Amino acid sequence: MEFSESQAEPNGQDLIQKLVTLTGLPEIWARQELDDVLNHYGQSPKNLTLDQLREVLIAYLEATQAELAAADGALTE
Repeated sequence: MEFSESQAEPNGQDLIQKLVTLTGLPEIWARQELDDVLNHYGQSPKNLTLDQLREVLIAYLEATQAELAAADGALTE
């Protein structure tokens, strides 16, 4: 999601809606998952910035990758 300098950064709710739409997943599921992730990392959807969203998603993906690697390691033992 890129925003030109002349365009104001969208608010948190707009960011969330855009991300939910772009996932292509069922909206209710994607929104709930994203709300859970934001809550887990202590971010409020109301005041969320694009940089905060990026940080949360990176942390979420890293945690997911670690969980998958651990599960894969447990399966091969």
